[in-house]
Amino acid sequence: MKYWVLDDSEFLSEIKETENSFVFSNGLVRREIDKTKSKTLSFENLQNNRQLIDSPYDDFELSVNGKAQSSSAYTLISAEEAPCVERIAFHRTETMTSDGVYPPPGKALLLRYAADGLPEVTVRYEIYDGMPVMMKLLTVKNTGKETVTIDNIAVDVMRITDDRDALFVDSDYDSTTDFIGLDFQKYAKHYARYRYDMLEVKPLQRMNVKLAVGETVDSITAFELLFCTEYYEQRLIEVKEMYRRIAPWCTDNVSFFHLISNSPGTIRKVVDQCKEIGIEMIIQSFGSGVNMESGNERYLQRIKKAYDYGHSKGIRMGAYTLAYVKNYRPVKGDEALNHDGSHICRCLATDWAKQYMKNVLRFIDTTGADAVEIDGPYGMLMCSGGKTHNHDDFTDSQYKQWKASVVDWYREIKKRGVYINAPDWHFLNGTNRSGVGYEEIAFSERRCEQLVTSRIYYYKGTFSKNPSQGWGFLPLNVYHGGGKDAQFFPTERNAFEFDWAMAQIVASGVWPTIRGRKAYDSEEGKRIFAKWTSVYKKYRRVLNGVTVHFMPPRIDTSNPSRTTCMDAIMNQVHTGDIRGFVMFFNQTDQELTEEITLPVYYTGLSDLNMPPAPFENTKNSDVQYPLYGEEIAPLVIRARDGSARTYITDDKVTDRPIPPLKESEITEKTVIISENDQAPVSYNIDSNANVHMKLTLPAMSYKWFVLRAPEEEK
Repeated sequence: MKYWVLDDSEFLSEIKETENSFVFSNGLVRREIDKTKSKTLSFENLQNNRQLIDSPYDDFELSVNGKAQSSSAYTLISAEEAPCVERIAFHRTETMTSDGVYPPPGKALLLRYAADGLPEVTVRYEIYDGMPVMMKLLTVKNTGKETVTIDNIAVDVMRITDDRDALFVDSDYDSTTDFIGLDFQKYAKHYARYRYDMLEVKPLQRMNVKLAVGETVDSITAFELLFCTEYYEQRLIEVKEMYRRIAPWCTDNVSFFHLISNSPGTIRKVVDQCKEIGIEMIIQSFGSGVNMESGNERYLQRIKKAYDYGHSKGIRMGAYTLAYVKNYRPVKGDEALNHDGSHICRCLATDWAKQYMKNVLRFIDTTGADAVEIDGPYGMLMCSGGKTHNHDDFTDSQYKQWKASVVDWYREIKKRGVYINAPDWHFLNGTNRSGVGYEEIAFSERRCEQLVTSRIYYYKGTFSKNPSQGWGFLPLNVYHGGGKDAQFFPTERNAFEFDWAMAQIVASGVWPTIRGRKAYDSEEGKRIFAKWTSVYKKYRRVLNGVTVHFMPPRIDTSNPSRTTCMDAIMNQVHTGDIRGFVMFFNQTDQELTEEITLPVYYTGLSDLNMPPAPFENTKNSDVQYPLYGEEIAPLVIRARDGSARTYITDDKVTDRPIPPLKESEITEKTVIISENDQAPVSYNIDSNANVHMKLTLPAMSYKWFVLRAPEEEK
């Protein structure tokens, strides 16, 4: 059988009605639903013949007026096949690397259920062509004679087999920035409950939605992926491929600059600079002084004039807004307090928040902003409430904040075709990027230490995110401290480190927050910036392809500005002329020569149908680095005398052991590899989909290579 990530052409969706059931199938996944009662009878992974559920179980649950109701109380009254629906307003851009259509092609079935004395329930199932993914959504309608309270809705409920880690679940309710390990609880993420052998996909806190007669409310939307592979990286490649298709806006890998200024004159000057060096978007960063909450028409028109100038140069323009404030103290008339026992912040389910969100939309509409960077809502901390709040208490505050901000507000922003840069995992509600790895103090370290830190962030952060889904950080000017040793300006003096920083940005495909008062400060800085922006744009499609991790960076704990070995990250696509891009780094003080085993399976040029076992030392737990927001960054804890440091390793995840690769043989399949895209050399691919090459790197140097298909494979 072909592997769907590389070739999905044969896996077309179908929905069949039998005497007793409805059957969804696409050759990769099969789900059978009882015809009269909403029960999943079978949920199979057809690529490995695994059954996900151990017994039929009521397929959904809802709580109405404080009383739990299972799907067994309901009877099917109609079934209607329908097309898949567009959930998010989708605006394609030239910088988007996804070739797919939205919504993903497939088929949907709407099953309408009724029960005496209970609201009507319509269950929408969607199955998609070419991927082992199903979507599920419930719509609850009050068909009674008086208002009812919907306390909560479990969109899916399943009894899971012992093979529970073969399932990945995500929903539009998710708000976490840390990602997943290799256990079921983490695959199910933070919006789902796992108790013993039961999966419930629902908000962890109550919804508390009042439904008047005739009104409806939707559940959260669940996406369920059945893994076809066994190992950490390979499974996350499948997750990332799912996101490329169900949320193609997150493949917008635009190059952008974070400007620290609100002066119209400075904005125009930086527009001119960005045009010269090939930058495609400017975001007025935190610290710029921009005020997206302003209702001052003169101010908005001043910003509009500056943005119009950017648009005249073909540059997308945007600004930063603070939706969340830690340690916030209310002013008179503002009781928007949101706390979880450790933080105090602004609640986003308040009258204040409603006006704030309107003001931001007004800013976008008036100025023509193409992008917004939203600081928050950071997991929607629960709130005790108050007279200006649009929720009752702690128990419904999380859901009400999510609905007001992430659903209603984010989607209004997205309707306008606006790029959303945000810290939280809200890709299924329109976010384009969130942090790939970032801790503020890390970017007050010395430049050479930042190089190591960033490369570790890029390496580990791209396990769980496509490169376009993440941002890192590069401070041209001083950020939170560290002085002249922490900033990359002046680039003429710091040219070596600035060039290296830009090189590893391109190598990873992760465009960071490059932050400063101007884009360049010298002709040398301009040259370096323009060079790497050009390379990034030339290879953008492959740089945002499948990320293959095979040579992790290792910090030299005796000298945190150095590594102990060569490291590399590689990105691949399986169609077209250019199939791969890889850059090797030697951040040691000695020349290194190594026999490199280069994994090229995801170029699509090997004979293998399914991916081979991955390399050792490429699991999540093998790499020093905490995920964004989870822990402190490595190498940033310093004693007052500057001597002592703390190093963090992530040992929270238990990875599946990787067996040794099978003994390989050289095949007739080839790939063309060229250093700096020059002097191409043909290499044979072995039976494990690897290429073997010898590489020498001088001390403190890097080399990059482009992989191309042979003529007959283009």
